[in-house]
Amino acid sequence: MPTQYLVRYAILPPGTGPDDYESADLVHREETFELSDPEQAGEVAGQNLRYGPHRGEVQAAVRKRLAEGEEPIILSVRLP
Repeated sequence: MPTQYLVRYAILPPGTGPDDYESADLVHREETFELSDPEQAGEVAGQNLRYGPHRGEVQAAVRKRLAEGEEPIILSVRLP
């Protein structure tokens, strides 16, 4: 069963390179996506840690909501 995550990302317009923009000039969004369930990572300092979804899965989900040629810059992925 997929888990909902809150993903915060910026949108890199088509034809924009890494040196062609300032982060503040990009469109930023925060949306909810259904992604893979978190997996157990083990215990550290008495706390159970979990792995979130793979970065590639997050990028693919966000790309589906963008216009052709736009690329997402993933800023954070967290449980709501």
